[in-house]
Amino acid sequence: MPGSRIIIKAETRIKQMLKNFDYNRASWIIVGIGIILRVVQYLYNRSLTEGEAALAINIVHRSYSDLLHPLDLTQAAPIGFLFIEKFFLNLLGNSEYSLRIFPLISGLLSLFLFFIIVKRILSRPASLLSLLLFAIGNYLIYFSSEVKPYSSDVLITLLIIALTLYVLEKRFSLNVLLFFNIAGAVVIWFSYPALFLFGAGVILIILVLLQEKRQTAFISSIIFLTIPLISFFIYYRLSLIRIISHNPELVTTWQNAFLPLIPCSLNDLARLGYCLAKVLKNPIGLSIYELFLAAVAFVIGTVYMYIKKRNILLLLLIPIFLTTIASALKRYPFEGRLLLFLVPLLLPIIAEGIIYIAKKTARGSILIASLFPLIIVLGPAAVAGYHIIKPRAPEELRPVLQYLQKNKKEEDTIYLYYASINAYNYYKEFLTLEGPVVYGNPSRQHWGNYFEELKKLKGKGRVWFLFSHIATKFGVDEEKLFVSYLDILGKRLDVYKAPGASAYLYDLSE
Repeated sequence: MPGSRIIIKAETRIKQMLKNFDYNRASWIIVGIGIILRVVQYLYNRSLTEGEAALAINIVHRSYSDLLHPLDLTQAAPIGFLFIEKFFLNLLGNSEYSLRIFPLISGLLSLFLFFIIVKRILSRPASLLSLLLFAIGNYLIYFSSEVKPYSSDVLITLLIIALTLYVLEKRFSLNVLLFFNIAGAVVIWFSYPALFLFGAGVILIILVLLQEKRQTAFISSIIFLTIPLISFFIYYRLSLIRIISHNPELVTTWQNAFLPLIPCSLNDLARLGYCLAKVLKNPIGLSIYELFLAAVAFVIGTVYMYIKKRNILLLLLIPIFLTTIASALKRYPFEGRLLLFLVPLLLPIIAEGIIYIAKKTARGSILIASLFPLIIVLGPAAVAGYHIIKPRAPEELRPVLQYLQKNKKEEDTIYLYYASINAYNYYKEFLTLEGPVVYGNPSRQHWGNYFEELKKLKGKGRVWFLFSHIATKFGVDEEKLFVSYLDILGKRLDVYKAPGASAYLYDLSE
């Protein structure tokens, strides 16, 4: 049959390609692709989002000593991260580029470190697949250009994994154990999730020492552990406890992101399963079409690594377990971007599972076997390729404000949608925007309050309404809600729109 001959020919060609495949060269090409994707996003220089602007205002207007105190605008970030951000701001000046240079450096270093780690702990096909998923991961790329500590969280995660592997490889040399604990004492000042990673490393090292009955190394480890414990106690008293007491809104904001402590009902179990599955989409970056395969691959990869690489599996899974416990105790939200540091822990397991499935399938048809890695990569690759042409720009308020500066009359009033205030306050220092400014108030689910607030502007004449970071909860787009009422209240004179931001000019004369 002609069809059979084509399939046989294709399978022969695939086998020949795999036989001559240069994994090392392919890995460096993937690292290069990852670098390009991150640098392109950084150079696009998108506007600061509402959350970025809030943190940036704290960094810009505070001294190093002031950064030791709880931040304003419901913000929190590790002291080490804030100090590095302040350093680059002083060195390079106040701009989006200087604020994002440390996340970019973290993202680029993470690429190289992940490459080194997976090369040591995984089979060659699995290391290549996990590296590719890491290089093209949508959220890993995006947060490499975000004024937040999520990118540096990933870097510190990889540093701790690498250090733990180094301790195991050096057979618990006392000097190496001491260095590991000193490093742990330092990194917890730079990343909140570092505590989970360092704790996982300590647990694994102690388990192996007990298993091998290494009494001297065990006692030394316990003694050395006092170094990071003292460091954490100081950090907790200096920063963490004050953040919690000063910003109770941080807990209420993330109330729905905490896992149930003990699942007591089918609803609790369903919610737990949903939250864990959601991690595959955000922050790993898989599309809905790949989620089932990824979930199956994770289970298979876990079983495979338990049999073949138990210590490596424990090093990858213990931090995830500690994170779920912290979430159940309402100490760390189990949600999206706050879990970006889990990506380098999950990808190796998923990749091993995919390769295992492919190898088993290859006994029947290598052509079908090759589809499994292709399926898992296709969605992230398409997203990464699209954003090379059109970089991510969720809230482009800067060009809206520049348009406003060119077209606003001195007597015009500016009304700020409440979620636009932080970005406006950051950018107003670079612009000349004279005239009165009205700050809007949040009133989600009580939309009548918005209408009452807008009525008070009647008689003000020309009023510019600025929108960004629009709330769309409860099935209502608040920008559309405002505009529909303003069209009744006055006459629309002008509108300017950018991705995720807009300005409307209304005549609200009596």
